[in-house]
Parts: sequence; C-alpha cells; structure tokens
Amino acid sequence: MPPPPAVGFHWRAYGAVVVALRLPLLLAWVAAAAAATIFLPPLTPSGSVTGLVPAGAPALQAEAQASRLFGLPLAAQADVVQRDPRGFSLQTQVQAARLALAVDRGQVPGILGLAGALPVANTAGLFPGSRERSTTIITYLFFHPDMSVAAQAAEASAFARRFDAAPQDHLVGVTGPAPAEEAQAALILRYLPWVELATLLAIGLIVGIYFRALGAPLATLSCAAIAYLVAVRVVAWAARRAGVVVAPDVEPVLVVLLLGVTTDYSVFFLAGMRSRLAEGLSRSAAARQTTAEYAPIIATAGLVVAAGVASLLVARLGPLRAFGPVLAVTVLIAMVVAITLAPALIAIFGRLLFLPGPAWFGQGGGAAGRAAPARGRAAPAAVPARVGAALRAGRWREWSARMATTRAVALLVAALCVVGLLVAASGLRQMRLGYPLVLALPASSQPVQADNAAAAGFAPGILSPTEVLVIGKGVALQGPALARLQQALARQSGVAGVVGPTDLPSLESSAHIMVARSGNAARYAVIERTDALGPAAIDRVRTLRHNLPSLVAAAGLRGVRFEVGGETALAGEAIDATQADLGRIAVTIAAVIAVLLAVFLGAVVAPLYLLAASVLALLSALGLTVWVFQGLLGYPSLVYYVPFVVAVLLVSLGSDYNVFVVGRIWEEARRQPLREAVAVAVPRASRAITTAGLALAAGFGLLALVPLQQFREIAVAMVTGIVIDTFIVRSLLVPSLVVLFGRVGTWPHRGIGNRA
Repeated sequence: MPPPPAVGFHWRAYGAVVVALRLPLLLAWVAAAAAATIFLPPLTPSGSVTGLVPAGAPALQAEAQASRLFGLPLAAQADVVQRDPRGFSLQTQVQAARLALAVDRGQVPGILGLAGALPVANTAGLFPGSRERSTTIITYLFFHPDMSVAAQAAEASAFARRFDAAPQDHLVGVTGPAPAEEAQAALILRYLPWVELATLLAIGLIVGIYFRALGAPLATLSCAAIAYLVAVRVVAWAARRAGVVVAPDVEPVLVVLLLGVTTDYSVFFLAGMRSRLAEGLSRSAAARQTTAEYAPIIATAGLVVAAGVASLLVARLGPLRAFGPVLAVTVLIAMVVAITLAPALIAIFGRLLFLPGPAWFGQGGGAAGRAAPARGRAAPAAVPARVGAALRAGRWREWSARMATTRAVALLVAALCVVGLLVAASGLRQMRLGYPLVLALPASSQPVQADNAAAAGFAPGILSPTEVLVIGKGVALQGPALARLQQALARQSGVAGVVGPTDLPSLESSAHIMVARSGNAARYAVIERTDALGPAAIDRVRTLRHNLPSLVAAAGLRGVRFEVGGETALAGEAIDATQADLGRIAVTIAAVIAVLLAVFLGAVVAPLYLLAASVLALLSALGLTVWVFQGLLGYPSLVYYVPFVVAVLLVSLGSDYNVFVVGRIWEEARRQPLREAVAVAVPRASRAITTAGLALAAGFGLLALVPLQQFREIAVAMVTGIVIDTFIVRSLLVPSLVVLFGRVGTWPHRGIGNRA
C-alpha cells in the first residue's frame, strides 16, 4: 500500500495553479513593486521622548500643570552649552542673562517657536551642585510644544550660531532631548543604506555557499527586493492613513526582519526544489511538488510570526503599540511574496538556479527519479549518499540521528540543553533598564560632548532636573516651610543639589521660574549626581515620589498637594508601563502562537512544549546580552525597550522555526513511526534551517553598524537568540522533546506515527 500524500488536495491544487501561472506572477510582482515605488509615500520615521510615555502618566500631567502655572516647564527640550575651563569673565555671564531677558520680552526675532530662555552659570561655584567655578554656562531653551523635534533642534542650533558663536563664547554645542533625537534619526538614515547593502551581500554569500550556485542567491535576493519595495511603501501608506507615528528605531528593524524572513522562506522552497530535481523529477513536477509541500508550512510560519508581533497592539505605549502592526504587515507581505514569487522562480528557471552546484546534484537524477514511484518519494538525503564522500556523511548523519531518537539519549540531550539555557538565563537577575537618550550616541557627537561639558561644570543631571511641584492656595507665603522642604530634598541620596524658590536672582526673566505669579504654586529642580535617564537616577526618583508625602508633612507645609515631573520621571513611567505591559503581551502572544501551532499540527500538547522551548531560548539570549553589555562592557543598563522588542521577535521567530522542524517531522510521521520520522526529518531539514538561521542572524547582527546603543543591544540579543534557536533548540532540544513526549505530544491527531 503506498504511503499517504504528504499534503492535502487543496495544497496540491495550489501548487499546480502557481506553477501554471509562473510568468504572470513574476510580471505582477515586478509591476506591484514599481507601482508601490512610484505611487505610495516613502517611510518617514518621526517621534519624541514623550511619545514613549503612556497617555495620562503622572509625569506628563505634572509637566502640563507646570506649563499652565509657570508658563514653562523646567525640563527644556534643547540646551546650549558653553565651557571655558579657565573660567568665563563676568561680562560674558551677564551677557547670557541679558540675552535671556531679551527672549522673554520678545526682542529676539528670527528664532521660530522660542518661548523662553534661561541661562544658568556656575558663577563662583554658587549654583547648587556645581563642580567648578565660573567655567560653564547652560542656556535652557523652551519651545512651543506643538513644534516638531526636528524644528526644535534646528532652531536651537540657529540660536547657538547666532548668539554664542564668537571665540570668547567657547561654544561646545547644543544638547538635550530634541537635538539627541534628531541626531539619532540622522544617524539611522545615514547608516540604513549600509545596513541594507551589507544584509543583501551577507544573504547572497550565505545562500550561495549553501547551494554552491549563483542562481539560488539571485532568486532569493529578487524575492527579498520585491518584498522590500512593496512592504516599506505599503507600511508608510497605511501608517499615514491611520495617523500612526512610526518611531525612528522601527525602519532598520523592519528592513532586517523583512529581508531575513523573505530569505528564510525562499531558502526552504529552493532546498525542496533542488531535492526534487535531484530525484529526477521534471522541472514542472518538481516545482509543483515543492510548492504543495512547503507552501502550507511557510504560510503557517508567516501567520505565526505576524500574529506574534501583532500582539504588541495590547501595549500601552504608543510607539510600541504601532510597532506591532507595522511588523505584522511586513511579515505578511514577505510571506505572500515567498509563497507566490519563489515558486514562480523555481518553476521558470528550474535546474539553472542550482548550477554549478555540488557534485551529487549532477549525478543523482535518473536512477533516483525512476525509483521514486516504487517507494512513494525518495528521501532527498538518499541521492547525495550515492556519491563518494557524501555517502559516508549521509550515513553518519543518519546513524547519529537514529541514536538521538532513543529515549535515554533524548532525555540526556534535553536535560543538558535545559540546564545550559537556564545557566545562560541567570544573567537576567542583574538586568537594569534605562533610557540613555543622549549617551546612546557616539562619544564624538555634539550632543554628547555638550552633555559631558555640562556635567563637568555642574553635575550629570543638570540638563534634566526632576521637577517637584508644590501646589496650594497661597503656598508662596509659607517661605520657611518651603525652605525646609528644599533642605530635605537636598539630603536625599544621589542628589547633587536643589534649586528652589529663593535661589534664583530677582530678575524679571526669572521671577516666575520657581514661584508662580499667582502665588499658588512653587517648585524645585532636583539635580541628580548621575545621568538623569540612567537606572540609578530613575530608581531614586521613584523613591523620592514615595517619600514626598512624609517630607512635605515634616517641612510643615499645609493645604498643598505635590506632583513630580521631568525627563527622569517620564523615563521611569515609560519603563514601568513597559514592564506592566509585559505580562499582558506575554499571555497574548503565548495564546495566539499556541492556537496557531495547535491548528497547524493538529495537536494540543506539542505546541505547549514548543512554546516553552522558544521562551527558554529567549531568556538565555537576554541573559547573555546582559552579561555582555552590563558585565563585559560595563554599561549601566540596557535601553529599556530592547528586551521588550527582542522578546516579541525571538518568540515569534522561534515559533516560526518550530513550524519548519515539527512540520517536517509530522509529514514524515504520516508515513512511518514517530521516532523514525524524527531520525529522517531532522537531518533533512537541519541544513536548510541552519542556512536560514545564519542569514537571519547576519541581518540582525548588521544592525550594529548603526552607532547607537539600542541597535548594538538588539543586534547582540537577536544574533544570540537566533544562534541558540538554530543550533541548540531546533537541532537538539525540540527533536528530543518530540521523542520524549512521543504519541502523547501528537494528541488528538490520529494520523501521526501510527504506521508500522
């Protein structure tokens, strides 16, 4: 009795239709790419720091309250830094104060959107937290909130060139959130073409080495290019129609994911086609059979990845919530290209894609093809085994695979894998999260140099002080109590200094800075000793918020309430919101992927241990990433959203590979016992999976070309996770788990592993 077909009638019909329409499909995709490029808008990332904070966050409310009561918040979006280590003259410092007064009076035309300026000098070391005497002047620039980040950065640079560019001004540069974000966006745009080019070259090299041919990498790159041209423009159009803001960090990740996923899917079609041709099948028959067998696997894999990344929709942070649909649309387009264009290309070019190829490819055709009907279908590995050294290699792989399917060996392999991955994951206990907006830039960039100059003259937290608002009717009249609260704030751990209602000189330009004109509010600027957006400062602001009720009461302030704002508080609330989202997103992504795997595999138990294996790979990758950056390189923290994004990508892509491995095992198990199916399917799929994994890892690794901290962290985490997934989880752990669970894992499927 011949073995049952590997796939159902509808997929065999799909393969026949795609192969029959191969030329129209190729022309249609070329036309679609051209039309998308001509008629759809390009992707234009934009964003801001406050966009990373959930709407309604207390720190945002505090900033809005401060703007209403005082006219301006304390946290400026741009700062001009001047520094002379030998000391500024008194005249230069007075000129800075007069310039600020002119800004407040509206006497400085030509700087668009400038609402106010506040100069601060460490004159005689009197300013709280000053490290030096009369060496540094910082001019805080306040712009209207409706101005874009790019506009604020541009106008701040114009202000510096116009008023502080003389040699005696010793201008260091412009820094702050707006210039830093603009600098990051410029770096991303500058390096993105190099990332794209390097990724394409790496894909071409890896695929070319695997197939030992020129046509296969060209076909893969053609699919990737078509998917890229269509997906990027469709995403931009959809985002514009939906009013979604695309963060600057999205496009490099989107491009690498798109190219990597398209390559993965194309490699599987090409590998299947080469095996069918080596069996002696004709070009059309081989293309139909390959398409029918791999299309359902790749369609399921694409849906799993798309559904996984789309789970970000439940996040509270706007940019992260938008990140999900953007990546989901990208993956779906890559999947559609793969299951239509890749089969069309293999059907059109056939054997030409694999020339010159390895020796066995040219020697195995006829006999294998004639023998195939007698046994249903020849195993692709059987043909290479007929040729010289490939025979010995094939026998060795078959023997080792069969040994691995014994329960004792499977138990030992699974135990070693789990223990090793748990040891790697132990680094998570030391993970700290921060948001080094300025310090994520290269040390040579102007925002970093200006930030370092300000820190040297004052303290690292001088540019982003924490704002403590005290609001109550007539609170300005409680002078002694306000002074006691200022002293208490200055005694808090990690505080370099506090500026309060009585610290600034009685200039018209600053009279309303710390005390509201109404007299119903006062505020303090709490300056941190460390980077204001680092983990230590964020933890201290959390502690300060917790301690404020007792500090206010001890100071003797009556009938008041308080609020805490500033960049440090905003970053802390963004981190808290991300961590709060983690549980909700974890449940969502686990449920979605488990359901999709259950539908595809027709089993309930297998999806659970497959998902657990993906999570274990993720935890180990993040643990090793923490060890590399916080341990080996001495970083104080990881960028707070990096583990979050990496987790979604790795779990989704890990489940993608689960579909490839277990899908092949399930197909073989329809023809023979489950353990035999593992022994046959895993070696057969391992080389293609390894090639796909290496291509995907290379793409994400090349994100490190962008000289920003978050991209280096994403690169290391993703490469580590993909390598662990490819060489440990999919090659060793998953096959061992399939053997250990046996028929229990296939329940309630009745067609798996029943044949004698």
